[in-house]
Amino acid sequence: MKKHRTIRLPNFLIVGASRCGTTSLYHYLKEHPDVFMSRIKEPSFFLAQFNPVPEKGIGDDKKKYYKDFDDYCRLFEKAGKSKAIGEASTENLYHSKKAIPYIQQYLGNPKIIISLRNPAERAFSAYAFLISENREFLSFEEGLEQEEKRRRDGWRQIWFYQDAGFYFRRVKAYLENFGDVKICLFDDLKKNPVSLVQNIFRFLGVDPSFVPDVTTRYKTSGIPRSKKINRLFEAPTRLRSFVRAVGRFILTEDRWIQWRDTLKAKSYAKAEMKAETRKYLVNIYREDILKLQDLIHRDLSRWLGSGDSSGQ
Repeated sequence: MKKHRTIRLPNFLIVGASRCGTTSLYHYLKEHPDVFMSRIKEPSFFLAQFNPVPEKGIGDDKKKYYKDFDDYCRLFEKAGKSKAIGEASTENLYHSKKAIPYIQQYLGNPKIIISLRNPAERAFSAYAFLISENREFLSFEEGLEQEEKRRRDGWRQIWFYQDAGFYFRRVKAYLENFGDVKICLFDDLKKNPVSLVQNIFRFLGVDPSFVPDVTTRYKTSGIPRSKKINRLFEAPTRLRSFVRAVGRFILTEDRWIQWRDTLKAKSYAKAEMKAETRKYLVNIYREDILKLQDLIHRDLSRWLGSGDSSGQ
């Protein structure tokens, strides 16, 4: 394990999966006075140690990757006396085999939080999210057909709609390599977010009676009702940069993000997956789901049915 000056590094990680509520968890945990979350939700430091960055994919060349260890350390220099220090890079679950050795090298044995969702719905949510960001221009079915090519070409894992939903071996790798692993289900986050987050507080060893503000659902997605409103937040223009800068100045960073995501959620129409596509995905995931539920000792039979049927 490497040490760096007196800066305290993460003692817990939210490792994924993407589109399973990890952004909401990041913000809810951040509210706790004894929890410090990195200023950037996804530094992608461990990915950058073994994968060429920036990754390919429409718009992904804009993402910032913290490849240098000094830069990564600076994300936590204001952690102070916080009992729990963390970050939330979701690709660490997808790339578990390569990411785990680097996590152990730099952080030792941090606590691990894994958030999982019905994989068919997770796949469609990833698609709807990229649609809402004006980055995906294919139908969901066409995106599934292009997935293998995108993987070969080095695109970011958010584009791997189908493959990212095979959780079993990735979750198993974390359970085998780390002493404290907590599995969270997106179903529980939707049903009772306060209860779930307080259970995570208990897992992290901080006061579990703290009640976070869970009224905002972050990074929801759907079909934009107004392209003009959506363009203010998503299109890479000077106007977007101006709106963002003004919002941060007036509201502060956290309040700006909360207001932005609330407004965006209200501007989206619900996206629906075709019934035949859902059936196709459920059949593909069936064996993996059955193995996963035995591994984590949770009843996942609902994932073998209609799911949550939303693109959020």
